[in-house]
Amino acid sequence: MVKPYILVYTLLLIFLSGCSSKEVAKPPPVELNRKDSCRICGMIIVDFPGPKAQIHYRDGRIDKFCSVYEMLTYYTQPDRPGGILAIYVNDMSEADWKKPVDHWIDAETAFYVYDPDISGAMGTEIVPFRDRISAERFMKKHGGRIVRFKEITPEMLEPRL
Repeated sequence: MVKPYILVYTLLLIFLSGCSSKEVAKPPPVELNRKDSCRICGMIIVDFPGPKAQIHYRDGRIDKFCSVYEMLTYYTQPDRPGGILAIYVNDMSEADWKKPVDHWIDAETAFYVYDPDISGAMGTEIVPFRDRISAERFMKKHGGRIVRFKEITPEMLEPRL
């Protein structure tokens, strides 16, 4: 027969282990407006063309970026803040290039066109898409090559002379 204190102790351990491994849900993306300035350059985000980005943190903070290029430059740095819950970018197969403030997708699952011949808010841009087919269509018009989020390195984001 199992002693009562062992049973209570076992149940307590099961309960506590369930509490400590609780996942925090991804927050939804937020819509951008004229009050939003870029985390890096301070520009009013909606005043510039090209895809935008946002990073959500466990403590409720949200960093917003006027370009995917700037967000990736920030994200790929070794000293970026921890506690990231979600990263969103515009799906440029749906969003308006001149004012993309909606059609948010998960940055980590997006397909990116790297080095296209079209400029965004900061000049050079990396353009995100929900699926490979949309990225390929864009690439036929604007050049570049398709990369995934985990393939993007700081070296790819260095200014070209």
